[in-house]
This record gives sequence, C-alpha cells and structure tokens, in this order.
Amino acid sequence: MGEINIYSNTETQRRPKQTLQPEDGKPKPLIRKVSKMLRDNKNMEKYYEPRAVSIGLLHHGRDKLSLAERHKLKLAELFITENGVDVIGLHSKIQTKIVRLKQCYAEEDVKRVNISDENLAEMLLIDGFALLHYICYASLGNLNDLKNIGMDMEAFSQDLFLLENQLPDEVLDDIMTSATKGGANMRNLIDKFIDQTVRDIRGSPLTSPSPQQQQQQPPPAHLLQLLRNRLVGDDHHQTDEKTKTGKQQVGRVNELKSAGIQLKSGTSEGSLRDNISFASGTLTLPCLVVNDSTASKLLNLIAFEMSPDFQNDSQVITSFIFFLHSLIDQPDDVKELRKAHVLINNNNDDDAVAGSDVEVARLFKEIGSSDVGSIPEAYLEVKELIQKHCEKKWKTWMTLFAFAAAATALLVMSFSSKFGAPALN
Repeated sequence: MGEINIYSNTETQRRPKQTLQPEDGKPKPLIRKVSKMLRDNKNMEKYYEPRAVSIGLLHHGRDKLSLAERHKLKLAELFITENGVDVIGLHSKIQTKIVRLKQCYAEEDVKRVNISDENLAEMLLIDGFALLHYICYASLGNLNDLKNIGMDMEAFSQDLFLLENQLPDEVLDDIMTSATKGGANMRNLIDKFIDQTVRDIRGSPLTSPSPQQQQQQPPPAHLLQLLRNRLVGDDHHQTDEKTKTGKQQVGRVNELKSAGIQLKSGTSEGSLRDNISFASGTLTLPCLVVNDSTASKLLNLIAFEMSPDFQNDSQVITSFIFFLHSLIDQPDDVKELRKAHVLINNNNDDDAVAGSDVEVARLFKEIGSSDVGSIPEAYLEVKELIQKHCEKKWKTWMTLFAFAAAATALLVMSFSSKFGAPALN
C-alpha cells in the first residue's frame, strides 16, 4: 500500500518476537478462507467473494478491487478528521501488537500475502478507519452524505459480512479508544448497525439483549461473529437437546401440508435458536428475508460455523438453513412459506414474486448440493414430533380406509343376501 500512506515520520521499531495469547485467555476463531468443500460449488462462489472492497488481509492487493483502495482512503481521511485520531500514536500501538494481530489470520494466508509488519499495521488501520466511518454513517442514516466518495455503498455493506473480509475486532477497539471525538459512543453505533442488519435478515427487529446478556457473550473475533451472536442469542453453552445428532427427516412443505400440518411465523423477538417448534399440528418457524444480500450473509455465517477452529458445537445457522432446505424442493413450497410469512418478499409485483419463488427454491437446492460433510441434525426433537404426527395421520387414514373397505364389503354382502344370487341359466 505504498501509494496509500496516511502516516508521516513513523519509524519502524525493532520489536522482540511475540508469543502473545488472546487477551481474554480463550482462543478465537481465525479469519480464514471459506472451506474448499463450500467453494467447490461454483454456483455459490459469488456469495463468498468481495464485490467492491477488500477488508483485512485475505483479499489485499487484488487487482479487481484496486479502485476501492482510493475510496477507502477517502473514508479513512474523513474518519480521522471528524473523530480526532492520533494516527502516529495509533500506528505505533498497532505495530507493538502486530504479531498477535497476524495470529488472527490463518498462518498460510499471512505467508501467501507476504506483507511487511509495518505495511500490515498501516493496512489494518486504513481498513478499520473506513469500516468504522461507514458503520457510523449507516447507523445514523447518513449514507447519502458519502455519495461523493464514489463507493458502491450497497456492495460495500454486503462485503463487510464476508468471512474472508473480516478485520480483527481488537483493531476496531484500539481505533475507537484513540478517537477523541465520539469514540466512546462508537460501540453503540456498531450495535445499532448490527441491529439494522438483523432486521434486514429477519424482516423485523429483535428485542435488544440486556447489558448483562451482552456481558455473558464472549468478545467477538470480528463483525461477522458479532452478527451471529445477535441472531443466535445465548450461545455460550455446548450442544443441547436441539442440536444432538440424528438422521430424522421431514418432508417438503406441501407434503407436510397434505398431512394436515400448518405453518406459522414465529415472534420477531425470538432468536434462530429458540424460534422453531412443533405443537398441535403447527410448525412454527422464524421469519426470514431471502434475497442476494441476506443469502450472502447467511452463507458466510455457515462458512464461519464450519471453520475448523469455530469454538462451539452449536452450529445454529447451519442447522437452521439446512432445516429450511429439507422443507423446500419446488417454488410452490416457497410460496406456502411466503403465505405463512415465514419467508418474506417485499416486492408487490406478482410476476416478480413468482420469479423470486423460483430463485429461492433454486438457492436452497444449491445449498443442499454443497458438500458440507457432517452437519448437526438440529431440531431433532421437532423433526421427531413431525414424523410422529405424520405417522399418526397415516395410521388414521389407513384405519379409515380399512373401515371404508370393510363397510363396502358388508354392504355388498348385505345386498347379495337380501336379493339372492342371480340365477344361472
């Protein structure tokens, strides 16, 4: 990033080799490439690649994203000016912990990019400045004020939640601490931005967690994990009854409908973990907006949960999406979910909605075709209840069929007895 240098008179200091552990004493998941088994599905690759901007190490220096480097620099300069940041002191601080920050990325990616420690510190700060400036303006509804920068803000917003495009949260913390004008409020603005993103995914805002609940959550490694924490809710415990292993299957939506099962949208307050249930012939599911933007976020959350160093047995997002996949085979399944307000389409054009149903069905088929290996059989209890309901319904139909057959036979016998057998010539 030689041409993008917002620092002056910064000396590279000789530093001893560091072997620092994460400050909270717990390992955090690394920022790494999406697993090969997900990337091998060529139809899905577009959901993992940045469209407009590189954030962090993994896509640094890519030619197709070079234009955005100038846009990021403009955002960074605006952030510095508006927030009173001591750039020289902050750069020095980041350099003193650069070894630990490199350990936030997979070692093979650090070697592949081959960037000096000083340039890496500079790059992390420019990306952090640009990221925070965008988030602050987006959370306050002031993105129109950034139009003159030339950045595709919609693409920028989507790129922020790619697994391969994450920035260590520690960098953002250091920047916010350094900002003398409004830095103390920036964490609140990040939370507000995440709330807005959750609303875009769920179709309505969730109940905000209490300060005590927020303290119980482990510090996120990056923005994508913060989004997952917000969607999933309380997730500091290990595998529970809802995520044990098993092979119970459920039919597609219209098969369940034939078995007398009704669909219902859950409350907007519930997390993805707690908002799936089955009782009295009704399957309750969380509402979900499905479009290219939300698909990208959800698929990157799946990629995050499938990372080899993901420190949790509860792959809630993965489990939820594959549960939906089991329900969707054809566009008419999507239509039923949409009629029940489980899947949300804000387009009022009937033809566009029908086309969207086809696209959503195609998306879930592609998700199901991904070679994800072993996934948790989540919501096993719900699936077992559905299966028992269907078996009971089937037994009821078989009983009625047998009763009807027996009644028909009795009528025939009664008719034959009353009128006698026909005479034979």
